Amino acid sequence: MQKTYIKMDEIQTLLLSTHPLWITEDAYRRLMVAAFPLYSNVASIEHKRAEQAMTIAEVREYLKTHTFYQYETHKALEVLSSKAAQSEETKEVQLTDEYDSPSLNEGSIAYHRIFGVVSADSYWYFSSRQLEQDIMAAENNPQISAHLLHINSPGGEAWYMDRLSETLRNAKKPILAIYEEYCASAAYYIGCHGQKLYATTSHDFVGCIGTMCSFWNFEPYFEKLGLKKITAKATNSTRKNKVFEDLKDGKTEEYIKNVLDPMNEQFLAEVKAMRPKLSELGDDAPVLQGESFYTEPAEEVGLIDGKRTLLEAIAEVAQMGDAYMGTQNLYGFC
Repeated sequence: MQKTYIKMDEIQTLLLSTHPLWITEDAYRRLMVAAFPLYSNVASIEHKRAEQAMTIAEVREYLKTHTFYQYETHKALEVLSSKAAQSEETKEVQLTDEYDSPSLNEGSIAYHRIFGVVSADSYWYFSSRQLEQDIMAAENNPQISAHLLHINSPGGEAWYMDRLSETLRNAKKPILAIYEEYCASAAYYIGCHGQKLYATTSHDFVGCIGTMCSFWNFEPYFEKLGLKKITAKATNSTRKNKVFEDLKDGKTEEYIKNVLDPMNEQFLAEVKAMRPKLSELGDDAPVLQGESFYTEPAEEVGLIDGKRTLLEAIAEVAQMGDAYMGTQNLYGFC
């Protein structure tokens, strides 16, 4: 059977048109998120041809075994590696996104890019499950000495953060995290696991430690179109989906108590464990109630360790990796 592919620009045009769409509410949301991402530009591969070192055939071959987000990361890494090669301090550093490659130079640095909205599992966006797999692959590769987390994200999906945090917390190799513009909410959940966490400029935004839920209720809109949702429950299924129906109707107490509060306690416990200065603060401290900060006050309150350029961060994580490899060699580990 021959597959039919629809280009992303065609989907964007359709969604922006005034034509009626026979599509479910959930599918509409998913299409809108994929076609108009909050942070990343998802254009057709053909439109990016002029910017690519790969040919279209090579890109298609790459995408057979990688997600589109991994492809974007690979291209970003090529640009970053080119800049690093021009600096005296970083010209010998090999950054890699091929975490299980046996042909890497000894002391290579695993490059992890956390850009855009955090999703648990996504083809187009950053995926926390994919990051966990990448961290473990790099941990198992003796040629890799350290991890570099490169972050620019406002946060996103909370699900799977506990599993990812456990993997990051138990990593043996050193982790350095650096962010530009945003390192908020779920992104900070990830970034706080760095032994060092740096901003790039004085005006980067960090924090937003907390848990919330928000969504759009499209039912009134669909009712205007003549589409009315009908729900029937079995006699003994009265509580099925009740917490979400109550949430939609503005009754938030049960959802906050049973879902948001436990997630928030887990979030707070993790950041306090990773950033000891935060554990010294009272529960009423603004930083522990969701406040965000620019670089200088963020360093003062204990969210971060200061400010570095990206190349300075690469040089520092390479030194951390060298120290780790030296320790392993000293004690005869491989």
